[in-house]
Amino acid sequence: MIIKLHGTSGSGKTTIARALMAGNIYSTIHNAANRKPEAYAMFHPLLQKSLVILGPYTATCGGLDSLNNVDDHIRLLEQYGHINHVFYEGLLGSEYYGRIGKVSELFGDHHLFAFLDTPIETCIERVKARRIAAGNTKPLNEDNTRGRIAKIERLRYRLEHEFFRPTITIDHKNAVAQILELYRKSEQI
Repeated sequence: MIIKLHGTSGSGKTTIARALMAGNIYSTIHNAANRKPEAYAMFHPLLQKSLVILGPYTATCGGLDSLNNVDDHIRLLEQYGHINHVFYEGLLGSEYYGRIGKVSELFGDHHLFAFLDTPIETCIERVKARRIAAGNTKPLNEDNTRGRIAKIERLRYRLEHEFFRPTITIDHKNAVAQILELYRKSEQI
């Protein structure tokens, strides 16, 4: 099972990825060319297969947005998607289908597009708090964050009605448990 998590800034994507890693022994997968972290592989006690989380989580925001380019995203997805559970997320990838969407077709219904249901006001509050913690006192242009919601919703519509790809809503209050249950259920099929 491969899960791509979608959500706007402050929706909790990176927090969920870090929570999946928390309390588990994992190894860091480095890029062979530059030795930078690009993924994490772990054995979660609830799962039979290993779980690979794509993207480095060494900065405040992690995931695919922290990798160099879409070619790295595709290489990792193709490398680990056929033999492991995979989780990946990123703000930019939350809004479009593109080349990663095309590669996801190789995995059929084993690639699930998951959408966080975090209320926009919660997202805005989290972004503001993150900016203040980083020492950024400039006012937030909330329209950018709100505008991403419309783009994400358009992508979901296209996934369901144009590409006929499986989607699911993830409860932002119970996201980690819900995601682990999706992986666990996929092992029973």
